[in-house]
Amino acid sequence: MFLFERLPMAAHLFSNAPALRRHGHTITYGELHHLVAKLGRAFYANGLRPGDRLAFLGNPDPQLVVCIYAAVEVGAIPTAISPLLSVPEITAILEDAEPKFLVHDNYSADAAYSAVKLLSKPPVLYSTEERSVSNSMTASLHQDIAPIPFEAIDCQLDDIAVLIYTGGTTGRPKGVMHSHRGMSAWNQFTPSKGFGYDQDRRVLVLNLSHLVGQFQLWATMAAGGCLVFLDEYPANIQHIVEIVDREQISHLSTVGQLLRDLINEVIATGRDLPSLKVIGCGGSVISPDTLKKAVEHFTEALIVNNYSQAECGMAISRLLPTHHMDNLMVLRSVGRPNDLAVQGEKAFEVRIVTQDGQDAAENESGEIVVRGAQTMLGYWRQPEITNEIKKNGWIHTGDVGCLDSEGYLYVLDRLKDMVIINGSNVFCPEVEQVLVGHAQVKEVAVIGIPLPSEGEELVACIVLHDGGSLKLEQLWAFCEPRLARYKWPTKICILDSLPRTAVDKVDKKTLRLRMSLSAEI
Repeated sequence: MFLFERLPMAAHLFSNAPALRRHGHTITYGELHHLVAKLGRAFYANGLRPGDRLAFLGNPDPQLVVCIYAAVEVGAIPTAISPLLSVPEITAILEDAEPKFLVHDNYSADAAYSAVKLLSKPPVLYSTEERSVSNSMTASLHQDIAPIPFEAIDCQLDDIAVLIYTGGTTGRPKGVMHSHRGMSAWNQFTPSKGFGYDQDRRVLVLNLSHLVGQFQLWATMAAGGCLVFLDEYPANIQHIVEIVDREQISHLSTVGQLLRDLINEVIATGRDLPSLKVIGCGGSVISPDTLKKAVEHFTEALIVNNYSQAECGMAISRLLPTHHMDNLMVLRSVGRPNDLAVQGEKAFEVRIVTQDGQDAAENESGEIVVRGAQTMLGYWRQPEITNEIKKNGWIHTGDVGCLDSEGYLYVLDRLKDMVIINGSNVFCPEVEQVLVGHAQVKEVAVIGIPLPSEGEELVACIVLHDGGSLKLEQLWAFCEPRLARYKWPTKICILDSLPRTAVDKVDKKTLRLRMSLSAEI
């Protein structure tokens, strides 16, 4: 099924059901369909055509969702950009995607203007506000544009449906291309009573630019559920707990640190949050201790630990820790990939491949590679990198893992020079390219170090120029206009030299060991 067929079907099946909700205001599926049809035809009247890219920059909001659905209505390719990114990072994505239109909210207005001014092919700017707050560059989506009917969309199932941007090892962002066919194979497009994906589903939206946010947009619609938005962003745990309680949220997606903070907040406030039926977590390996606490404190909810990647669509594998509370070893896994089929979903083929390209034996480590209808078409306009990652239909995840005798998958390490911060991929070379521009920095290596409870932190190992000095606050000030806040190192370590391998590459394995040992002392 094509994405542009989904809203008309949902509006037919769930016309009076709530689709979007914020600030106590609700938009039903019937109303949403009307708004999307009107805006889609207005976009078409202004020149948007099938295959064009339409970018969105702003905090999660019903108006941006209407815009995303309207882009799909025309056959255009939506791509959501995180409002947490810096102007250079936003500019790099816009330069790569070359969208015809860029829609922004008030929060991201200045960043949108600044980025567009740097482009040789600037998109047309639209604001979600009735009156634009800055200058004449921007038109309002609320202006009276005479909608005109557009021609039937000539589209194939293997055409690009959405672009999801992730970082890159060279500093250039990568646009992950997912097709209509691939997204139809994504988990939970068909309501599954076992996971509570029915018309009573209320989903709290925390992010639109990541895989999970895109999944929520389309899977919730298929079930006739309601997308609920925070009163204000960025989110904090107190606000999340408040709105989960107030809006009776049934489905919440988290990462390790957020799940830990949620547990601590519930303990501190005494709130039970009984409306929660499914709590998903992922983004990085979740500790058994956190999973156990989640099961103990959210007795009415199903805790779901997902292993996924933007390149692969939704869950490659899934662990339901409730079933394994007494088995510490299994709690360290991400479940059995083949169990997805038992849960009514289309399972991936998963292999562990050694350095010589052979299938690993049981419990032998190697790279996790996966194949399935859900995987990406490739990276937008980057065929060389696509060919490095996708070989003979198999996605090479860059994660090191193993499969045990019972088929449980364990994620052990990363081949990619990457750290996951609060569920977002941070590519270390991208951060290094920024930091080495500091006047005091001669050499730098950025690594990830595990935190005591959940997640990782970024550590910058720096060799200074002779006579130089540098404090963490000075490094942050340098990063502020150049990198998103979550990509800033939280620690710096000044070294006389960086350890190197026999082929003169920085030995990050040795660095990580040194930093880990020093943290334990």
